[in-house]
Amino acid sequence: MTRTPPAAARPVMPVLSSLERDFGDRGPLAGRRVAAALNVTPEAGGLVRVLVAGGARVTVVSSKTTTFDAGAAKEMTELGAEVWAAPVQQSAATARAVLTAAPDLVLDNGEFARLWSRTPQPPPVTGGTAHSRNAVKNLGALGGDLPFPLLSVFGSPLKAAVETAHGTGQAALRGLLDAGVLLAGKNVLVVGFGVTGRAVADYARGCHGRVAVAEVSPVAALRAVYEGHRLVPLDQGLPAADVVLTVTDSARVLTLERLRALKDGAVVGGIGHSREEIDRAALDGAATERRAGPGRITYLLDGKHLTLLEGPGHNHVFAGINPPEMMDVSLALHALCLAHLAGLGTTRLPRRLLPVPDAVDAEVARRKLTALGHDWPAAAEEGSTG
Repeated sequence: MTRTPPAAARPVMPVLSSLERDFGDRGPLAGRRVAAALNVTPEAGGLVRVLVAGGARVTVVSSKTTTFDAGAAKEMTELGAEVWAAPVQQSAATARAVLTAAPDLVLDNGEFARLWSRTPQPPPVTGGTAHSRNAVKNLGALGGDLPFPLLSVFGSPLKAAVETAHGTGQAALRGLLDAGVLLAGKNVLVVGFGVTGRAVADYARGCHGRVAVAEVSPVAALRAVYEGHRLVPLDQGLPAADVVLTVTDSARVLTLERLRALKDGAVVGGIGHSREEIDRAALDGAATERRAGPGRITYLLDGKHLTLLEGPGHNHVFAGINPPEMMDVSLALHALCLAHLAGLGTTRLPRRLLPVPDAVDAEVARRKLTALGHDWPAAAEEGSTG
């Protein structure tokens, strides 16, 4: 599996590099304790550099063991961060370490808020950021007020337009290509047409796949139709599919019964964060043969071969994470959101999921445009006269 070397990630992450300089000059996180649940990768190391430059004491917890990069962890440690390889929900030691660190700001994947909700005397967190739809889903399951206010980076229009639309779409297809799957001329069934599913479908079509979409939301389904995709009910689309990609974050989307409906040689992958999208346990129990390969498992089920790409999030398993140039945007959003929260002083936000401030989205976009060599103010001025 391919990982981006730490030194190779930095030149294509100019927004984080500029923020590292600015945070070093201004110290917007001086004296702050930040706990971050991240994929421990070289790209995430760029964010840690910014937070440390801003004066923060940082504790990093791996979001997934499958994406943990020892080289990136070493670099983070050398910067002064404390790094834990096991996720909070899988390790009591990690949970204790996070509580002991007593963070007042967090970058959460949903695990910290859940930990706080069952801790009698949780740390005095003033706010944080949420990166993924799964984090938002986990937080919603808590009901009522959250333990602390969270800015939804996942919901940022900038993240959706740039990182999800292009980074996740490309990385998902890279996972398939790295597994040796030819997409040209193949029937590709994308299950779910939200922001991420749309990106995956567009990139699959760009690789000359014959894309069909299964979607339960009438609004998303109509959008898929008007963007030129064929709409099919899930159970009708499965038998003809050569490749099935689930992008729902829902449980039991591909049950054993549905997996049995697939053709011989079909390839299945999950882009969502939920391990329950595909009923792996039932598949393990029903298959008569199981052969493991790099990043994939091939099963013999009812006399048919079925290849399951490792996951959840096989785009992370193969590629390590989305392309660094795209992660530059979303990680910069986290850095500026945390600085925004730190700068609120005595201002108290409601304990719920909140949108990223428009000014933060605009600042990251401006920095990215400048780094790409675009004279944005002049272009905007000309555009406004038409």
